[in-house]
Amino acid sequence: MGKRRKQRQRKTKAAVDRDVISRLPDEILCNILSFLPTRTSVATSVLSRRWRYLWKKVQALDLSDDFFYTPELSRDEAQERFLIFLKEFEPLLLPLPMRKFRLSCPVGQFGYTDLIGWIEHVIGRVSELYFSVRSDGQTYELYFRNLHSTSLVSLVLDGNIMIVVDFVPTPSESIFPSLKNLELNVIFNYVDLDLLLSGCPALETLRITLTDFRLEAFHMPRSLKSLTFEEQYSDSEDVTLELLEVNTPSLEYLRLSLRGCYAQILVCDYPNIKKASLDISRKSGNIAWVPKLLRALCKTKFLWLQVSTIECLICAPVLVLPDFCNLIQLQLDFHSFQSSLLIDLLHSCPKLQALKIYISQCMNSILSGSYLKSHNGWTQPLSIPHCIVSHLNTVEHRGYLNTPEEHEFTAYILQRGLVLKTMRIHTKYNLDSKCEIYEALSQIQKGSSMCRLEYLPIHPN
Repeated sequence: MGKRRKQRQRKTKAAVDRDVISRLPDEILCNILSFLPTRTSVATSVLSRRWRYLWKKVQALDLSDDFFYTPELSRDEAQERFLIFLKEFEPLLLPLPMRKFRLSCPVGQFGYTDLIGWIEHVIGRVSELYFSVRSDGQTYELYFRNLHSTSLVSLVLDGNIMIVVDFVPTPSESIFPSLKNLELNVIFNYVDLDLLLSGCPALETLRITLTDFRLEAFHMPRSLKSLTFEEQYSDSEDVTLELLEVNTPSLEYLRLSLRGCYAQILVCDYPNIKKASLDISRKSGNIAWVPKLLRALCKTKFLWLQVSTIECLICAPVLVLPDFCNLIQLQLDFHSFQSSLLIDLLHSCPKLQALKIYISQCMNSILSGSYLKSHNGWTQPLSIPHCIVSHLNTVEHRGYLNTPEEHEFTAYILQRGLVLKTMRIHTKYNLDSKCEIYEALSQIQKGSSMCRLEYLPIHPN
């Protein structure tokens, strides 16, 4: 027995010697645990005596109700147990400074006041705050009685929440002087967004989704490096706003998804812009300034123009495209293939390497009026766009319908693409038609010996 005991002791000692992680300082271990959900962090307490209370020192709480929803519990029972679970962590909010607080859960009348109390309590003490709620369609109000924090660096609010501010800050007051990341997917009423954003002088990343808001003007913070601005309306009425100002010279990323009509847009040069995505509704006011916005974005490396933005360009009375001197990837979404606009864009992109063309699945919704009148089919360009013979190596055409215009454009690229490596075609046609299309394209003489023609089906959803 003594011999066996000694063998077990030696094995235990060897295992301990191999446990390099447990010998790390508390500070490092707590930092590692801070990236895990709190439930997982707590589970490490059973590993050994060394880990028993370590999770309590972690300056981060990441609480989610996901694991409470089981077949054995009703929805109300799961919510009730989650709130009891939250109560167990309430003492941790008081004595220690908190670096990160993340709370994700459904919400109902039961217990909602407690959740809001937690948010109000920690917002002035944490560096990162993430609050996401799921509801049954009812809107719940989040009151800010004292909207101020010098420690907050990142704030994310998501869900069916209505932001209500009980006080009015002065224009010179910094509400969140250290805030760098702000993500809002909520309902705004009784809040002056311009005033709110003006109180964030260090803001670098803004991601905001607004629903049914009414503002005369919207001014983006000048300090921004990344902007995602999406707005939508639940009714069909035309909503007109006077001004959208994006005077953000340090901008590197831009995504706009606009359903309203903006009478005017103020932009600046964006020398650091790397990626831009534009989904701008074809309203008369927007059509006038979309070309202006494109000129401001001329130094971007990646550009995605969605269907509505293409419509604005097609309907523009005068379209002068800028020289996209740094553009290497261009994605265009069409209702109906437009080779003339496409060739004009290629002429403006001398360094383009990748071209993605997406044709709308719903061809019955092709525009009428001036859009159809401008659709004249394929016309041989007077000169070859520089990128086709020097840089363009990948073309992807999704939703290919094998119209004469599409076929002529594809043949033009295959024949003149001297550095083309991949021509990828996606189509919805039946197998026999696919074979015919592939055979016709395969017979085209290619300008590049490296070019590979790939023909792929589009699988129905």
